Amino acid sequence: MVSDVIKNNRSYYIKSLADDDEFSRLDAWYKVGFLIENKILDKDYVVSHKDLFLDLLTTDDEMVKVHAWVLARRFADSGYINKEDIQKRKEFLLPYIKSGDLTAWWNADDLINGKYLEPEYLRKYKDVFIEKLHDSDVGTLTDAWHMIPLMLRDKIISKDDYVNYKDKILSVLDSKNPYIRLNGWETVISLAEAGVLSSDDISKYKDKAMELLSGDDIIKLTSLFDTTVEKFKERLKNIGLI
Repeated sequence: MVSDVIKNNRSYYIKSLADDDEFSRLDAWYKVGFLIENKILDKDYVVSHKDLFLDLLTTDDEMVKVHAWVLARRFADSGYINKEDIQKRKEFLLPYIKSGDLTAWWNADDLINGKYLEPEYLRKYKDVFIEKLHDSDVGTLTDAWHMIPLMLRDKIISKDDYVNYKDKILSVLDSKNPYIRLNGWETVISLAEAGVLSSDDISKYKDKAMELLSGDDIIKLTSLFDTTVEKFKERLKNIGLI
């Protein structure tokens, strides 16, 4: 139950949604769902003041802008903003798409999936994304591969766009860095489950999968990815690695 202190501070939340400090304003808009659910604000108020949020999608503050776009799909689905609002401002996300910012790619694909943008918005820049599939930075490479099922779902890329780079993501399983290696396992398993990697692609890693299950890494992995050893074993079994 929401405390009376919060309910009685409606004026504070209203002021926060219009804060001159854009970072503080963004933080306030992240709380809009909570405020509506708890009847501190109503949807009509949020919709009538949506320009206070929409301005954040076009601000010069890059950090605020990118994180405001994270909310765009959620707000559109909730009816706080609409497709026209997004279409009018989509050019402001493009510099980040073109630079290969994967958060921006995820945001744009989310909007494409929601039918707020057309697939061509990303598809014509797909070479930028493909470059990330063999990036020298392992974190970037892993994040990009995690996104492949989404890119395939929304017809941004095809199998031909990534098939020649499979060895790049599989090589992460040989990393000496335990966190990178474990993140690699989670990525590879997810990709195998999604059909992006085949049983032939991963079959040579059966011995390494057994090593993983018998060593300390399995405890670290289950802790990092909020799972259990049993669930992890089941996933490995389902993709033929044990």
